[in-house]
Amino acid sequence: MNKVLKELSHEAWPGFRKVFVIVFALLTIYLLIILLSAPDGGAGNLHH
Repeated sequence: MNKVLKELSHEAWPGFRKVFVIVFALLTIYLLIILLSAPDGGAGNLHH
């Protein structure tokens, strides 16, 4: 009953973090543009 558990892991490819930050920033800016350009004022109505 003594089994060795192997850890599932892999090395991230070089530049992964940089690409992730850039894509995350672009998606955040895109979301802000959508919210601010909504016909009803968008972000102005977020507080309830």
